[in-house]
Amino acid sequence: MTFHTTLSVAGIILLSIGGSLCQLDVCGRSSLKTKIVGGENVKAGDWPWQVSIHATGLGHYCGGTLINKDWVLSAANCFEWFSAPHIVMYLGRLSQSGSNSYETNRTASRIIKHPNFNFSNADNDIALIQLSSSVTFSDYIRPVCLAAAGSVFAAGTESWVTGWGFLQNGGAQFPDILQEVMIPIVSNSDCNNAYGEIKISITNNMICAGLLILGGKGACQIA
Repeated sequence: MTFHTTLSVAGIILLSIGGSLCQLDVCGRSSLKTKIVGGENVKAGDWPWQVSIHATGLGHYCGGTLINKDWVLSAANCFEWFSAPHIVMYLGRLSQSGSNSYETNRTASRIIKHPNFNFSNADNDIALIQLSSSVTFSDYIRPVCLAAAGSVFAAGTESWVTGWGFLQNGGAQFPDILQEVMIPIVSNSDCNNAYGEIKISITNNMICAGLLILGGKGACQIA
């Protein structure tokens, strides 16, 4: 049995990005959101900070989060094989194949991976991508609110995961419509116990989340 989400946390890298905490008047607000629990399609504007990251010749391959008008937060492992000139980011996107009336896109002008990112164990798996130009906020494009330094997320805290990842473990097809699922935070000790059988170590720079009993919902399936 395994949990299905590990999120690397490296807040120190965010402190160097001017403006990341200065848009509290608009961050984290989804004026169009009606929440649905459990791996369902969402509607346009439900998650206005969701970013679809595309690589030249590949299409969508990673998700990101808009943190202010100039920067997107994502995973460092997404940029092991693709550099800034090959990246396009879509904001306000709902469907990967249909029309998206509220969408805009930007290329990447710079990618900053955590200096201590370890690809082999996913420690410090976090990166910042600078947009080629600032975006204008709307009901469909808004930044997320960043957690304050020193924030603690206790086991059992409900959290949301969104994305276009596989809907099932071992799946071979991405969903067309953006997905969402609610999952609880899991303590690192419980997460280490769950992953111990396959020799994956959960470090202090990670947050675990997932549903062990109810079918293992989590980010590897939808984000």
